[in-house]
Amino acid sequence: MSTTVLTDQTRMTWMDAVRGTAILLLLLWHASAVPVLFGVEMPEIVRSANAFFLPFRMPTLMLLSGMLLGRSLRKPLPRYLVGKIAMVLWPYLIWVVIAKLTFLDMAGLPWWHWRAWYATSYLWFLFFIGIYYIAAPLLRRLPAWVPIVIAIAGGLLLEPGSMEQRMAYFAIFFFGGHWLARFPDLVQRLSRPRWTVLLALPAIAFGAASVARPDALQYLIWGAPLSIAGALALVGTYSAALPEGFARRGLEALGRSSIVFYVSHFPVMALISQSALSTWGALVLAAVNLVAALAVGSLLARWKSVPPARWLFQAPDALAAGVTTAMTWMLRPARASTRVPAAASTAGPDRVDQP
Repeated sequence: MSTTVLTDQTRMTWMDAVRGTAILLLLLWHASAVPVLFGVEMPEIVRSANAFFLPFRMPTLMLLSGMLLGRSLRKPLPRYLVGKIAMVLWPYLIWVVIAKLTFLDMAGLPWWHWRAWYATSYLWFLFFIGIYYIAAPLLRRLPAWVPIVIAIAGGLLLEPGSMEQRMAYFAIFFFGGHWLARFPDLVQRLSRPRWTVLLALPAIAFGAASVARPDALQYLIWGAPLSIAGALALVGTYSAALPEGFARRGLEALGRSSIVFYVSHFPVMALISQSALSTWGALVLAAVNLVAALAVGSLLARWKSVPPARWLFQAPDALAAGVTTAMTWMLRPARASTRVPAAASTAGPDRVDQP
């Protein structure tokens, strides 16, 4: 077992591996789900496998993003806000346009309609965490558990199944991750083998229940602790001193470039699912979708730091510098109160691949 699960000094490869696992499960899901959007029927066993992992894919990504929030909040407020504009808002807008050009116009919304830019299609994840990042500085003086309670209340009171209710639901994981990161000793204890097994058991039961009733259990507030249990079981598995291998290195690579694979995979799959390949059979089409999304994502990940590919995932430096200057000027009176106590520190460097 590794001696430290959460640390500011060393790169946490377990976090890359956990994030990579969640991204891989997302790609596997959409590889078969996207063809269904275009009228291709998938075998029931594929639906069941995807339903089993439904409670863990996106909640895990939200939890990990929240665990890195404290480090971001320690930055001066202008730098914090510009970072989120450059690495969350910018790629969201860019890929909404790409989605509109490749498949999203089928929804029938004109470009100028506000709904066309509101938690659009598969990009809702970036939209949601953008909202959470905006709210976080406003909530930072409150105890870390307060945003979780607010999110739970919103999830219970808002219209079930609405976008706003989903936003409240996923806020539980984001701010829950932020709260957990304040107690590295607790996360360390929960990552021990005994706790990993104990956390995995209810998570597996919840996954099995999701196979039977996926619609009824989706975005259900009382199920959030069970989803968190599954995410923490993954943390325990990957934070252990497991031998390196090709599979783990592959997952870590996916995790390091998670935003690249996340934003790029759906348009690739949509184009393939609308092509002549859709006549090759459901499972073949799903396999082609997966391979193509991994191939395109890998190429983009290789060049993600080099313009112009970089501009697909991060705002150009000149734009970010201009926004920084403007933000610094507008927020001058607030500069004295832009930091949070060191006790709120979490782990890992901020990276463009951590949305």
